Amino acid sequence: MVFRLLLSPSRMGAANAMENNFYLLMAAIYATDCKMSTTATVCTSSLLFHFLILCYRAFQNINRRYCRINMMMRVLFLPVLSGILYWLSSQAFSFPLAVWVCLVPLGLSFYKTSPGKGFAGGLVYGFCLWFAAVWWIKIPLINMVHIPPWQAWGWTVVFCALHALPYGVFGYLAGKFCLMESWLGAAFASVSLVVIRTWCPLVFPGSEAHNLYAWPIFIQVLDLGGAPLLLFFIYFVNFQIVRALTARRSHGSPAPAVVSIAIAFILLAGYGGYRLQSLHQQMNAAGSGQQITVLSIQPNVPISQDNRDVPPHDRGNDIKTALSLSHKAAVRYPGADLVVWPEIPLAYHCRAEAGRDVPPLAKETGKAFMLPCTSMIGDRGEAYYNSVIFFDKNGVAGEEYRKLILIPFGEYIPMERQFPFLRRMFPGVMPFVAGNRGEVSYDFGRGIRLMPSLCYEAIFTEHCRRFVGRGGNVLINMVDDAWFGKSPASVIHMSLAMFRSVEYRIPMVRVTNTGVGIFVQPTGEIVPGSQTPLFQKAATAHTLYIPPARSPYERWGDAFLYGLTGLFIMGLIWFYLTFYGFTPRGIIRTKPK
Repeated sequence: MVFRLLLSPSRMGAANAMENNFYLLMAAIYATDCKMSTTATVCTSSLLFHFLILCYRAFQNINRRYCRINMMMRVLFLPVLSGILYWLSSQAFSFPLAVWVCLVPLGLSFYKTSPGKGFAGGLVYGFCLWFAAVWWIKIPLINMVHIPPWQAWGWTVVFCALHALPYGVFGYLAGKFCLMESWLGAAFASVSLVVIRTWCPLVFPGSEAHNLYAWPIFIQVLDLGGAPLLLFFIYFVNFQIVRALTARRSHGSPAPAVVSIAIAFILLAGYGGYRLQSLHQQMNAAGSGQQITVLSIQPNVPISQDNRDVPPHDRGNDIKTALSLSHKAAVRYPGADLVVWPEIPLAYHCRAEAGRDVPPLAKETGKAFMLPCTSMIGDRGEAYYNSVIFFDKNGVAGEEYRKLILIPFGEYIPMERQFPFLRRMFPGVMPFVAGNRGEVSYDFGRGIRLMPSLCYEAIFTEHCRRFVGRGGNVLINMVDDAWFGKSPASVIHMSLAMFRSVEYRIPMVRVTNTGVGIFVQPTGEIVPGSQTPLFQKAATAHTLYIPPARSPYERWGDAFLYGLTGLFIMGLIWFYLTFYGFTPRGIIRTKPK
């Protein structure tokens, strides 16, 4: 019966016309950027879009014939399908372009739906999205926090459910105000989802936009409006596709939606191509004063001696491994200006140990060093600062940077003083305290100021903006992702941090304990050959370009997001007044639901 419904004839002329224009436009952009075969690109885009049209036909026929199945389609099948498409577009797979259509099934489920069904469908999609993105958090909960696996899975499910709420709220609004039934409604849906999702407090500020990290032509707009601007383009294209597919059923034309999609891609790819070309010209003409060569050390220190992800010959790696690897790599890369270490799952005191070991090495190699370390608070060792210390090439130590943004339930327990029993629930959480010295940057000479960033601090754009505001122009992100095992977590973490390079037009070095380490130019492009493998020792040196000026986003901040927020508020008022009529006797509902 389901296959008969899928294959039943329906009037899809508008959708077919829209399909042809859409995948030919996408093919031209994709083939231009990644230099892949035009035929292969057209075929891939065509197959994906044909699949969506097939799903739409099923939705159209089932919606018309079976009420109970219709509810399952809206609340479960289509939102889950959107979750699967997001999963395919995520960093775990090799088809990030699916992000341009991943919300189409969800948008179809919101077409002529009720607020309740919209809320439920949004929750289902949000849960699928977050579960596909962060299922791996159960690994550190087991290995680092030391809670039983069943509890780790339980907390992971709770985490995903809470983070799905913004999508549920959006689904409610989409059903309440019939947003998928007009071009203007679909455009307002894009604004709404960006605003709701961005302003909602999140532990990890990731989104569908980060799946495009490997497509520089699409992410250049980050230097204008940050992630919200790119996210708006993604939502706008998705929901205009929905509008094009459903236009005939609303007695409208798909032409406005198709034209809007074409304009969106022309603007996005046009600006991206222009910025890439101009920055490449600057990089080719740059002198030595606008460049820095960094040596990244990946010592592959295990979190425990029985860690099966680490090769047997590396399971005894420790601080001595990092020191030895640094000495050998300094000889191998004599042109390097700076040696950087990652976070290591071992306590290494900033003054007593690093102050003893590193200065002689800096003097011998003639290179500056930057490395993470710990500082004890008080004499009993009850709490620590997670810190960074810098030594110049003469072995002289700079000011200690103390990590400002700690990982909740990883480096500290929120509200532990008010609820002491939380320590018994999460016994392995480290006793770190947030830093008390504010933003610290290191003057490297030649107008270069190094910005230290520990672990997931680099994924917060407002945090990095404060460092850039103090003159920072090279981001050094020191990470230990060993806790996540052989999962996509390190690549996801990497993609979130990479956006800072484009947003502020600064190069970034991501140096890791066990991978994935990378060098990123201010264009957002990963330096060829700089990506390090997971769970292997590595040392790599590359040269990065430092533009003389920062980006408009550094000056304007989140002006685009504030503008969208104002549009969202005014749009809600307008839709409310449209949905409800005002008379001298009061409010009369004019649109039956």
